[in-house]
Amino acid sequence: MNAVADAAVEARADASAALLRLRVAEVRDIAADIRLFELRAPEGAVLPPWTPGAHLRLHLADQLARSYSLCNTPQQRDSYFIAVKRETASRGGSAHLHAKVREGDFLLAAPPGNAFALEEDARAPLLLAAGIGITPIYAMAADLAQRGRRHRVHYFARSLGHAAFFHELAAMPAGLSLHLGLDAVETEAAVGAALAAAAISTPLYLCGPAPFIDAARRCAQRRGWRDADVHFELFAAPGGNAAAPVDLAGADGAFELVLQRSGVSCVVPPGQSIVAAAARAGVQIATSCGEGFCGSCESAVLEGIPEHRDSVLSAAEKSSGRRIMPCVSRCAGARLVLDL
Repeated sequence: MNAVADAAVEARADASAALLRLRVAEVRDIAADIRLFELRAPEGAVLPPWTPGAHLRLHLADQLARSYSLCNTPQQRDSYFIAVKRETASRGGSAHLHAKVREGDFLLAAPPGNAFALEEDARAPLLLAAGIGITPIYAMAADLAQRGRRHRVHYFARSLGHAAFFHELAAMPAGLSLHLGLDAVETEAAVGAALAAAAISTPLYLCGPAPFIDAARRCAQRRGWRDADVHFELFAAPGGNAAAPVDLAGADGAFELVLQRSGVSCVVPPGQSIVAAAARAGVQIATSCGEGFCGSCESAVLEGIPEHRDSVLSAAEKSSGRRIMPCVSRCAGARLVLDL
């Protein structure tokens, strides 16, 4: 970036005081098509804290905001680290970071959020990651290793050259299984074998593309895992097409939206999300992926029938009608009241 670009970053920071202004301290390739970015606060300022599984939402350019999992170890508290895969069908985020961002540049980011937290639990968790989904799993494994907690990691990658953090994970005392070059059928079989070797009371943490998550959840369901013990975070919208935005244009019918705690009521027209309608009415609902697969905008339903379009809530949670992901879901009736 040049001085004009840096000036634009500063101008956007002034307009959004809640955003962090971060300096790119280092950029380096760590695997095929995967680049690691170290981000620091200017002049050594203290960064807001993070927990394993957290993500950083970067505001890269006008209307371009993307979330990336933090892949920090417990010792790395003075910087944020994100590993970004250059996607062939990039929607702009990975292409921007790989092509335009260099050491010394400045980026804007919201403070870390966490919709995929590693829960405090005496049981030894099983961590499964596919591809770039290793980023939050690596942070979890590093945290568990540092605290001496038992766990095991299963890592699915195209090849050893595509396996970011492999050597770091292999050096940890807990077990690591690396599965290379498997097709969809072989992957599901390997996931099934990993689950078969674990007790169904084991907490599961899953991260990767939608087909991988779907396969792992099917295996867990067949073996009798409780929904409450299966935690997951997708790295693309269902269907595996990271380039496709959520299509709300065909949504039928306007409905009244009431945000109870804010005392706000508005109409959500066809083709507009609940989040966008609330923002137009002056209420900001915190979101991350904007596509119904990260869970960060989950909200309580006080009245009305949700029309679920997310891939986060379980079948039981959807049937209860008490939770909703307002970034993509809508109302099946005329009125929806949320506890916001």
